[in-house]
Amino acid sequence: MLKLSPHAFRASDWPDIVNFAPLFYVMTVMWWIPDGDKYPPAIILAVLVFYIVSQASRNRESAKGCAKPVFSSAITASALICGISYLLHDGSISELRTLAALSVFSWISITFKLNYSAWLSGVFIASAGFISVSYYQYFIEGLPRTHLYYNPIPYATGLATVMVCSLFIAVTSRKLPLTLSAWAVTLLLFSATAMTGTRGVVLPASVILCTVTIYYLCGSKKLRKTAIAATVAALTLITAFGAHIFEDRIDRTVTEFSLIASGNKTSSIGLRLQFWEAASVMATMEPLTGLGEDHKSVYQDLAAQGLVDRTAAAYAPYHYHNQFLDTLVKRGVPGLLALLLLLSLPSALAAKYYRDTPLVLGSIGGMSILYTIASLTDVPFNHPVTINLFVLSSLALFSLKTESQR
Repeated sequence: MLKLSPHAFRASDWPDIVNFAPLFYVMTVMWWIPDGDKYPPAIILAVLVFYIVSQASRNRESAKGCAKPVFSSAITASALICGISYLLHDGSISELRTLAALSVFSWISITFKLNYSAWLSGVFIASAGFISVSYYQYFIEGLPRTHLYYNPIPYATGLATVMVCSLFIAVTSRKLPLTLSAWAVTLLLFSATAMTGTRGVVLPASVILCTVTIYYLCGSKKLRKTAIAATVAALTLITAFGAHIFEDRIDRTVTEFSLIASGNKTSSIGLRLQFWEAASVMATMEPLTGLGEDHKSVYQDLAAQGLVDRTAAAYAPYHYHNQFLDTLVKRGVPGLLALLLLLSLPSALAAKYYRDTPLVLGSIGGMSILYTIASLTDVPFNHPVTINLFVLSSLALFSLKTESQR
């Protein structure tokens, strides 16, 4: 098993920390300011200038055999397909700008390395921000669904992503204070995720948390019985607390399924089902190029012809509450393949190159599972905030220094 380098910051680490300024921004400040998702491209441009200036005076190790060039190719492919779709049918300029900037950063960061302590700092600062905002909005402001400056769904996805990173710090750390701190933060983040009321994110977050915790408890022979009992008790309490917070959404889900069973599809879940049905029809119209922004007018035409439900058409959806169907409708089969590659490739690369580094393998695998399940009911790869967080976190995890690289 490769050991990560846990040393404190040194003067030689600062250039690498500056290199990953986009990561630290999208984990923290991006969520705390209005329109924070608009600024990562500018930060990436600044890093590019810094890289060009410093390249002449710094020796960089070869990136041969590294996972990052392959992942960078997938990011670039996604950006190109998004750009072609934009030229053909218009579309989201913010999504295109985000993918283009991430493509640039992914290539210049191929030889970047990141200190383990810097990764820990980023995760814990991000956690503190998410927890503070969520608890304040839920308990002080009385908001039924916390979200700050973004829609509750992408906000929940970002929150759960940081929770996954914290969880794998907890189960891989060999230092008791860090392990206990990471467990406490993870459980608080899980409760905060419940405060968003986002069913499509709370479900995978719950599955990941419970599965990893059970595996950790069953596989750790060195844990004392008291430590196991304390962990189980804390997990039970926080899960019960999260379930209490999420109780209204659970009740609403049961009610909506009852309505659907009686033929009423005007509830939140019912409308999603209708959107999926419509998207399935529209996906066959332009399988090679997709419909782009023309999907809106096509949807209304189908409603006028009675091929899709008129009630659902009144909502004029910007997306179809399923990332895979939404991408297939707007960008065709090439877009769907690029999405699947972007989503699955990090886990495959982590399994190939980082099987001896549990923190990297677990964190990337957990994020991929989270985004995959969330993509069944939402479009996390349409939102710049969640695209940035997924891609930059993956690149950072691929860049973590091991003891042999000190």
